[in-house]
Amino acid sequence: MRWSNVAVIFRREVRDQVRDRRTLFMIFVLPILLYPLLGYATVQFAAALEQKPRTVVVVGAEHLPASPSLLNRERTGFDPSLFDTEAEAGRMVVRLEPEDGPWGDPRVRLELIHRGAASAAMIVPRDLADRVRGEGEIEIPTAYNSVDEPSQITNLRLKELLERWRNRIVQARLKRDNKPASYAEPIRIRSEDAATPSEVGSSVWSRLFPFLLVVMALTGAFYPAIDLCAGEKERGTMETLLISPASRSEIVVGKFLTVVLASVLTAVLNLVSMGLTGWQMAQQVGGAMPTPAARRAAGEAATHALAAPTLQATAWMLVLLIPLAAFFGAVSLAMAVLARSMKEGQYYMTPLYLVSLPLVFLSMAPEIELDLFYSLVPITGVALLLRALILGNYDIAFRYFLPVLLPMLVYAAVALRWAVDQFQREDVLFREAERFSVGIWLRHLHRDREPTPTGAQALFCFAVIQSASWFLLESLSMSGAASGLSAMALGQLFILIPPLLLTLVLTSSPARTLRLRRPRAQDLAIGIALAIALNPMVNELQPYVERLFPINPTIRAALGRMMGKTMELGPSLLVFALLPAVCEEFAFRGFILSGLERQHRTRSAILLSALMFGFLHVLMSLYQQLFNATLLGIVLGLMAVRTRSIWPGIAFHFLNNAMGVGRGFVLERAGDSAWVGWIYRSPADGLYHGAWLALSAAVSGGLLYLLWKRWPGPIDEADGDGGGGPWSLDAIEPGRAKASDPDRE
Repeated sequence: MRWSNVAVIFRREVRDQVRDRRTLFMIFVLPILLYPLLGYATVQFAAALEQKPRTVVVVGAEHLPASPSLLNRERTGFDPSLFDTEAEAGRMVVRLEPEDGPWGDPRVRLELIHRGAASAAMIVPRDLADRVRGEGEIEIPTAYNSVDEPSQITNLRLKELLERWRNRIVQARLKRDNKPASYAEPIRIRSEDAATPSEVGSSVWSRLFPFLLVVMALTGAFYPAIDLCAGEKERGTMETLLISPASRSEIVVGKFLTVVLASVLTAVLNLVSMGLTGWQMAQQVGGAMPTPAARRAAGEAATHALAAPTLQATAWMLVLLIPLAAFFGAVSLAMAVLARSMKEGQYYMTPLYLVSLPLVFLSMAPEIELDLFYSLVPITGVALLLRALILGNYDIAFRYFLPVLLPMLVYAAVALRWAVDQFQREDVLFREAERFSVGIWLRHLHRDREPTPTGAQALFCFAVIQSASWFLLESLSMSGAASGLSAMALGQLFILIPPLLLTLVLTSSPARTLRLRRPRAQDLAIGIALAIALNPMVNELQPYVERLFPINPTIRAALGRMMGKTMELGPSLLVFALLPAVCEEFAFRGFILSGLERQHRTRSAILLSALMFGFLHVLMSLYQQLFNATLLGIVLGLMAVRTRSIWPGIAFHFLNNAMGVGRGFVLERAGDSAWVGWIYRSPADGLYHGAWLALSAAVSGGLLYLLWKRWPGPIDEADGDGGGGPWSLDAIEPGRAKASDPDRE
């Protein structure tokens, strides 16, 4: 890639964005106007709600005792000593009503409250004074409208007021009976808050800042991306750009850098404006208090509550904003390329928000803490890391900083690769308006079938497998209709059926799609040899994965019970080794890999199918299997492409699973035999001695190198479904790459 061309494209796109008034408004003007207006409106609304007096009707005030007093001397309000400040006492106005009047009737009283004649009402019992002087229980009914927020707030204040009045009555009784204060309250609860006032304020921002950062980074990336792609199509400047000396990859990278810059600027300016608005609101809250001491206390409390993050946390936030903006920029650019117009591009923002917002909302849950698993989840890991930085938990933040940063960069690189692939397709760049007809589409599927499926059909197959397996397992677990073995067998059949049906319906060459070519002896030999050679390293990786991602004890016990029911070796090998080998290989290395190969480079197709293979194991069993299954999926995909047959992969898959299933049976019968200690350093976990691990690494590396460099490559169009021969990869791939696509392997 020529970076001089990238720089030219970048400067061109930045100039175009600077000339666009909508972009300038979104990045610079909107943050400056939005948050001060929101802050001003919030302060004014709160002030209006606080300062407006609320009326409380007291029915039967003549029955109130003289001491302790509830009303003030003028009997127009409550006793000011029951409030914290005089201003609070002035916000509750009392209106006296006789008990023989309309307010004395319960039905009329509720109707008057419902019509807004008063915010709340308090009914004084006739014998209240006698009960206060004696030792009887006192019950004072109140009435309010729960759907009217001012009425609800007034009722809460009234209850707090009556609670303080009740305490005065209790104190008077204790003094009359010569009882200590502890007689009525033998236990006092005193809590000490370990958090400082600034940390309390940081707790508010720690949940608000990550959410706003994600939303603003996404918004700042998506709208410029639409303008740079769909807008270019509408303005007719896309053709001029494509005939420039810059390659399409360089054009995409230049646009990508422009989108990232817009995303970063949008997020930074929004956060700065929001921080300044919060600081200004804190000063206004302090200035609204009646006395200088109250103003200082309220100002300090509001300043701590709305305090901005520390300088160190802010610096780390800016560092994390770059990979987040890169991720959103690449995804937005890839989706914007698909849009035929800016109006259509805006439709694509809804699903992007629907995927992104739950991931950031997950970080706001109180029980979700940053660990190695969540650090790998896109968006969620960044939000949790930002929360830890704002709260000052630097030991946790520094521990997971790289596990969060590196996956986000990888996700951004994958999304950028997707954007480059989309930009290289003429049918995407110059797509015309579509008129969809179900009948025409079905006839097209049957009449214009091709030998192998498309990439979209491969993704559709994976989605069907995931959904079918999920609903099957959930229904079986809820009904208890099947045991562990039968549920596993049914799940594997649901993996096999969709690719077989789609192969028969969508493709004209099922043998080529499913790689049913008869394998050579050396193909089967390398599959068997690789399964045996990799077993020590696969077993060695498992404890590390479980140490980093511990298995829930309940799930471990359930798996133990399921395996404990499997007493016979034959059924175990059938269900846990043979069925997965056949069903999963036909699905992932057959239909799905064949479809991905049509629209992606060979390496990309193998990696994507391996990731799908890993995610299926997360759904079917444990997310701890994601890593092992993905790594084995890469080996199986490479084997399927190089041997041009599904059968070596089935042999590898079966043997790999069979060694895991059969180890327990063999070791149980072997007992304390000498060969067990000679091979295993931990027989229960299947961990080999160091010498065997070294031999495993050497043999596996040699076989993988042979498979990667010297084995026959994928079938070319001229080869048909058969063929075979001793030609090397170097004799096949270079010519194929030159003839089709300069970026294809």
